[in-house]
Amino acid sequence: MSEKISVIVLSYGDEKELNRCIDRVLQQNYKDYELIVVSTNRNTELEEKVNSNDRMTLYIKDADKLEDLRAYALSKASGDKILFIEPNDFLIDENSITTLNEVYTQKNADLLLNSFMTLKDGKFYFMGGEDEHILGDVFLFRQIENVEFRKLGGALIKKSLFDEIDTDDLVKSDQVLLNRLSRKAQNIIFSHQNKYVYDEVAGNRLPQLDNGKESELYFSDTFKIVGQNKKNGYVNKVPEKISVAFCIDENLVEKIGTLIYSIGENTSTFVDAYITYDNLSEKSLAKLAMLNKIIPTVNIKLLKVPENQQERLGRISLKYTWLPITTYYRYVLADVLKNVDRIIYLDVDALVLGDLVDLWKIDLEGNFFGIARDPLIAGYATSTQRFVAEKNMYANAGVLLMDLKLFREHNLGNKLIDFTVNTVDYCRYGDQDVLNYYFMGAYKTLGSEWNCGIGLIDDMAEEDVKIVHFYGPGKPWGNSIFALYLIYANGKVLDMEHKYKLYQYRLLQASNGLDDRVTEIVKLDSFEYSRTLDSALLQKYQDIEVRVIDTSHDNRVKRKVKQLQLYHPNLKYYESEEDADASRIINFIVKNAKEYVFFVESPYALESNTIYDLVEIGREHQADIVSAKNSIFKLSEKKYYYYASRDNEVKDLSVEDNLNSLNGCLIKKEIFDKVGTVDFDDDSSIIAILEKADKIMVKNSDYLVKVVE
Repeated sequence: MSEKISVIVLSYGDEKELNRCIDRVLQQNYKDYELIVVSTNRNTELEEKVNSNDRMTLYIKDADKLEDLRAYALSKASGDKILFIEPNDFLIDENSITTLNEVYTQKNADLLLNSFMTLKDGKFYFMGGEDEHILGDVFLFRQIENVEFRKLGGALIKKSLFDEIDTDDLVKSDQVLLNRLSRKAQNIIFSHQNKYVYDEVAGNRLPQLDNGKESELYFSDTFKIVGQNKKNGYVNKVPEKISVAFCIDENLVEKIGTLIYSIGENTSTFVDAYITYDNLSEKSLAKLAMLNKIIPTVNIKLLKVPENQQERLGRISLKYTWLPITTYYRYVLADVLKNVDRIIYLDVDALVLGDLVDLWKIDLEGNFFGIARDPLIAGYATSTQRFVAEKNMYANAGVLLMDLKLFREHNLGNKLIDFTVNTVDYCRYGDQDVLNYYFMGAYKTLGSEWNCGIGLIDDMAEEDVKIVHFYGPGKPWGNSIFALYLIYANGKVLDMEHKYKLYQYRLLQASNGLDDRVTEIVKLDSFEYSRTLDSALLQKYQDIEVRVIDTSHDNRVKRKVKQLQLYHPNLKYYESEEDADASRIINFIVKNAKEYVFFVESPYALESNTIYDLVEIGREHQADIVSAKNSIFKLSEKKYYYYASRDNEVKDLSVEDNLNSLNGCLIKKEIFDKVGTVDFDDDSSIIAILEKADKIMVKNSDYLVKVVE
């Protein structure tokens, strides 16, 4: 037994093809349907059709907008399903309703949308394809991408769905109504049967996406929850003690200490710090536990994510992302920390420079969390990211002030996991995109001082930055030459990188972990290439002391070094008046060096892992000298040029005599002890050093880069 279908046509004005639309409906061979026409104008032809066809009912009604007619028509419909047809559109043949209903029934749908056939210039245009099952979570993504998801025309909908949505949504735009229906529907189908015709000639206009600040399109109902919270006067009480959370894996164990140290240095009260993880080695767990002894005002608590949560999170595909699964741990903080009602979440690539008490006390005003904006790069933003940015703002998820109590009340952990599983193909930036989409209209905007990334530092005074966040490709523990010279061209960003190194240095001092095993000798002959010094200071390897020999006769170099000494206590400056003086200074530095001496001079610069890797190679191969291969980076072209192929192979140069410069060489201090005083301006000095080395290695990789315009 077929179910009854109520076909609804709404006429609000002078639709040129209304009669054609009605005639095509009345020609349908489907057995059980009714045609409801609601119009604001009397129409003699329509009245005659009503008199001659008992399937059709005509209502004349005044209305301020078309949506009011729709709500009225729905109140008159007696069918089990509703089929909307716009007055200038039409059904292609007498089997159209039958075919659409067959798809609806076979697919067990409760919301069926249709791919339009378009009539243009006397020709029909259409796209074929298989009928698609559309997940409710991806419906708005499809609305953003496909016009068919914005238009009620051609939609066959289970009547009872309209009873499940808020009454005020019944008089919203087609896009908003479909958006709300999609969240109640159990099975959404997008059909490619091409039974519905959109007539472009008749003056129709396909609906543009309802975007901008007034848009009522949402990915979830969280905005309604927040609205109700505000109405009810909901308050998230602020505990006296601050709680902070981090989500890490093995790769971040070495990095998190600097962030926690910065919290302890700058926060005026005690802090509970929850480190959530899954699999960490015993060595890593011991390192994290040791931080409690070094940072007395921060109580570090190690929290393994339970197996049942891991299983749920494991459903999230990582196939097309560089992000680890740990980035999604913030979803389940409310479930893991059952006795914590409010928390500050921080990405590990952040540095706290202000008092977290000020962030902690911010009133969330019934929102699920507080978050600061992210300056999206327009050329790289997806259509969905732009939609969010136009509606309110696109936010960066690296700093969150979270109401965990509210998360628990609405089971948000599991809902976020489900949403992510279903929408992962639409979320380029993983959890950050998810939080932006799912919580549109449900978060409080924090000031950028609480999450100041590289795209925002220009707009802020350095003293106003409370949390600096090194999001993007450059990290304070690992920068490329490309990042150093181009992404971090702004001096303020580099200052923040150096400030990070200061906190890293202080942490190492507090833990008695500084040995200064490597002495870097940096020779600068021009202020233009002073980034050579930046690259020498921003090394991944931490046990270093840096000695600058300035031969530039340019006071700007001295000023730069003086400024950098504020961040690098292990940086010393020597001014050379002439070349002979430079050689004397180098001998003095070498005499007082420790285990290794490394040489670099402008206009060369170092990749951030240069010294770390050369030290590792030296130890592994018991080498006296380890040399880095040269390459060229051309700033004007943003491109690397290589002297030879780069295969990352480690080669033994002990039997070769092709090492003609100390630039880029890591040399054991004991070699210089054997040679004694050296004239570093004489090429023969290099030969003397080589003769004392039993083993010389070279890494065929981009460690030493000559930077040119």
